[in-house]
Amino acid sequence: MERLRPTPLLVVMTGLLVVASALFLASSLVPAVPPWINWLPIALSCILLARVAWRTARLDGMDRVARRLWRDLTVVPLLVMVGIAGDLRRALIDPTFDGVTHDTPTNVAYGLSILSLIWMLLRLPTGQRREVNHTARFALDAATVGVTTGIFAWYAIVQAFGSVGAAAGPNVVPMVVLAALGLCGSLAFVKISMIDMGGLDRTITRQLALAAALGAAGGGLTPLLFDLRPGLSSSHVTVCATMLCAAFAADRQRRIVGVPRKAGPRRRNSLVPYVAVAATDGLLLWIGAQAGGLVLIVAIAAVVLTALVALRQVHALLENDRLLRRIDAGQAQLKHRASHDDLTDLANRTLFEQRTREALGRSGRRAMSLALIDLDDFKAINDRLGHAVGDALLVVVAARLRECVRGDDLVARLGGDEFGLLLDGLRGDEATEVLDRITEALRRPVHALGYDLLVSASVGLAEGWAEAEPQELLRRADLAMYAAKASGKGRHAVYDAELEQHQAADAELGAALRQALDNNEFTLVYQPIVRLPDGHWTGMETLIRWHRPDRGFVGPDTFIPIAERTGLIVPLGDWILRTALRQAAAWDREYGDAAPREIGINVSARQLREPGFAGDVKEALAETGFDPERVVVEVTETAVFDGGMALDTLQNLVGLGVKVALDDFGTGHSSLGLLRTCPADTLKVDKSFVDGIGGRSEEAVIATAMIQITNGLHLQAVAEGVETAEQAETLYRLGYRFAQGYHFSRPLSPAQVAAHLAPATIPA
Repeated sequence: MERLRPTPLLVVMTGLLVVASALFLASSLVPAVPPWINWLPIALSCILLARVAWRTARLDGMDRVARRLWRDLTVVPLLVMVGIAGDLRRALIDPTFDGVTHDTPTNVAYGLSILSLIWMLLRLPTGQRREVNHTARFALDAATVGVTTGIFAWYAIVQAFGSVGAAAGPNVVPMVVLAALGLCGSLAFVKISMIDMGGLDRTITRQLALAAALGAAGGGLTPLLFDLRPGLSSSHVTVCATMLCAAFAADRQRRIVGVPRKAGPRRRNSLVPYVAVAATDGLLLWIGAQAGGLVLIVAIAAVVLTALVALRQVHALLENDRLLRRIDAGQAQLKHRASHDDLTDLANRTLFEQRTREALGRSGRRAMSLALIDLDDFKAINDRLGHAVGDALLVVVAARLRECVRGDDLVARLGGDEFGLLLDGLRGDEATEVLDRITEALRRPVHALGYDLLVSASVGLAEGWAEAEPQELLRRADLAMYAAKASGKGRHAVYDAELEQHQAADAELGAALRQALDNNEFTLVYQPIVRLPDGHWTGMETLIRWHRPDRGFVGPDTFIPIAERTGLIVPLGDWILRTALRQAAAWDREYGDAAPREIGINVSARQLREPGFAGDVKEALAETGFDPERVVVEVTETAVFDGGMALDTLQNLVGLGVKVALDDFGTGHSSLGLLRTCPADTLKVDKSFVDGIGGRSEEAVIATAMIQITNGLHLQAVAEGVETAEQAETLYRLGYRFAQGYHFSRPLSPAQVAAHLAPATIPA
């Protein structure tokens, strides 16, 4: 906003005020100066104000309320100018004109100017919703001031004229009315400057209030000048001062266009009625004291009565104020609850996105970063220990997040176990220091309802930039968070262009997966599971292969994770299930007892969470006629560690007769409690424990412990990744009776399996 500077208009209008004051003083002291000359400066002031008000109303960037105010205000000085023209005409043709007793057209012009001012203010909208009846309130206050002013004006004018005679009487009424209306107009501006009505700038409304007060005072002081010199009017000076104050208000309006306005405190109650009553009581006591006797007694009684009524009203208003404060407190609480999470008292998603949008609006001047935090494996805590423990954990995590950030940073719970951080003023490299503190804070055990829990979180960070949208920034942080999860959880990742390229590559590969599924580009191979020590085939594990016509072989470790993220693992898994069962049924028909006794099919966590998966398995078994007791569903520990629907699905499969194997056991969320809750028949010990099994290695100790556990729980153990005869011999010595790996056979195509099975069917 520009500072106040002397503009040509302000200089000219200030000069007119100086000239008007000098002429007024000269007219009061020098009889030769004609009184009519005093009307010229104020006429020019009115013309200048009308012009500046109209130009102000046409400023670009001004809101609708202020524009209408200045447009309406243009009419007021023009009507005053019409009245001044009438007084100037009277002063020229009538040397005895007293400057107060206007003719009817002049009274009408002055009255219309004041009424226009009041109507203009009544049209202003209120800045507070609770002030919907501000028009009625103002009307009552205006009536109160009007009556009080009328009484005082009548008394003052009668005292000035000496009596209400036949000549003076008819002219007193218009003077009283104009004085009352003038003070009502002044009251209007004072009121809006106090209660913030209309949403206008406080300084502007106060300057306009001062202008209205000066105009009203000009008319009220005129009768006191009768003894000084007839024809003089205080309006000769106060009107110029009024127009100058309004010009200052217009100049400020020009300087604040486009600058956000700060709302001030709202005044609940008006003191106007009490001031009016007190003033009237004072006048009543003055008149009673002059009259004495019974009149004085009645005046005192009336004053005491009005004082009691006023005290009763003040008491009621204080009660109302207390009630309003309680209502405001309740509304503040509701507003807080609407923007904050009930459990943690952190900001919710709505407030987080709003504050993000505001911070991005300032990003041209300062840096900002946004982080998304997702607790790893939180669902398992809810399922195993209950939601009350999970909620207690979230409260502790929220408190630790608050401790790790600055006071003006925003921490939000976006839903479930996902949190958001808005780090305003921090670049990406600075924000990672905050994330390091958070990672360290979350590593400390969390005590929740009697449980000491270990918590880790995956965090994604994105840095804001000019013209960024909140949703795009959230998407980038979300992408970085999933990259952190994919890299091993319990860590953070920062968004960069490479992540975007990976996402684009994932999207491209996902589209190719869909097309490959439609074009039958996938094939199945089968790796035998053998009996130790003779290597006899007892079952097959189904494995999928993809050979792209344009790019060649694509490894499962590349496309399976993408299929899981995109949801294509569900139709792909269904295809694997049905194809494998049809193949197993075909081997049965062709090779009889020589066919593999069991067929193992890998199932992902995403498939287990599908509500209809068990029904799909049942339908596939019925379609192929394959014995469900010879089907082994292979799942990882991670897939079922969270419990919930995945575990329910496994129970439903067991109800069909299907067996369950925990694949890659020992590398995921290994837990003896999992062996108790998961309906597993087989543990497949991961290759990493088999590689170093020769000698006194830790792997040998773990492998030995696992075979003891499986024997104790009456489970079947299968050692994966056996590549040498030495490993096979050691495993057998430790107690393992089943194994698979390259030492026995690589994955085979259906034709290669058939070639192996065919000799076994030839009669000896």
